[in-house]
Amino acid sequence: MYERLDKLRAEVERCKKKVEDDKVRLRAAEQKLQEAENSQILADVGALNLSPEQFAEFLKLATSGKLGSAGIANAYETTDEVTATEPSKADTEDDYDLEDLEDEEN
Repeated sequence: MYERLDKLRAEVERCKKKVEDDKVRLRAAEQKLQEAENSQILADVGALNLSPEQFAEFLKLATSGKLGSAGIANAYETTDEVTATEPSKADTEDDYDLEDLEDEEN
């Protein structure tokens, strides 16, 4: 007479066990994802070749929106002589063309 209730109770217990197993699998997958994200972040930061001070300044610029569209390539150079405000060759090409024209005219 109570066979149906016993079967339903057993089904509930199986479902509870499955939910607990799935929670464990979920936590493990979340941990693996977090570790992979951390590894990727460290690799990306390491590729910048910045000192901790330069990286802190870069983060300040990035979070304040002052980094601009030039990206990080122009934000920091490895030598002290070149700065982010120094014009690139592409920026000064017109100046070279004008000098060449002036030389040719003289």
